[in-house]
Amino acid sequence: MKNQLFISKLITRMFIILLMTGVAFSTGGCKSKKKLAQEAAAKEYAEKVQKAIAELNAILNDDGTMPIAEMERRLNDIKAQNLNDATVDDLITQVEAKIAAAKEAERLRQEELERQKQLEKERKKYDYIEEYFTSIASASSADEANAKISEAMKLFTSPETPVLIIISQEGGMNDYDKPTTISDYLNYLKDTKNYNNSVYNVETDDYGQIKALELIKK
Repeated sequence: MKNQLFISKLITRMFIILLMTGVAFSTGGCKSKKKLAQEAAAKEYAEKVQKAIAELNAILNDDGTMPIAEMERRLNDIKAQNLNDATVDDLITQVEAKIAAAKEAERLRQEELERQKQLEKERKKYDYIEEYFTSIASASSADEANAKISEAMKLFTSPETPVLIIISQEGGMNDYDKPTTISDYLNYLKDTKNYNNSVYNVETDDYGQIKALELIKK
């Protein structure tokens, strides 16, 4: 009877010891897995930071071949990761400044293209005048030139319509040749057979006839 009681107590103690050992082992295993997970997360974060730094530096070092839209796309992808890294944040600020400067440069470029487009449109407006001047200068005979002069004169308010010729421009100021009239100028083209100017500005009256003409030397 005593032996049975002893064995029963011994078994109970051994069970408790085994149970405690199992709990301790299980707890140690959980701690080990948690540590591994933390290390993996830290490694993944470090890789994301390094990749972001490389991407941002690539944008900053680009020589202008990368489109603005592509720079913005890459930047937004990085910002969306919320990496909270000082180096990344500093590079983001630099990239934002570069993109802003690139946008401003593109805006100015587009403005200049539009200005040139409008100037070209203005020049083409005067093609009909240029054609008369060219045809008078290149006429094969005096009669042909005189006929073209008669046609051209209908464009002007009178034979005395002033014609100014710009010979140079500097600092927004025009330097003009001696003033002449449209009648004298057209006859000059007929005699010299040389038209080396282009129409710069035209003033018309309420009827659309030219009352003042500015030319510029080519």
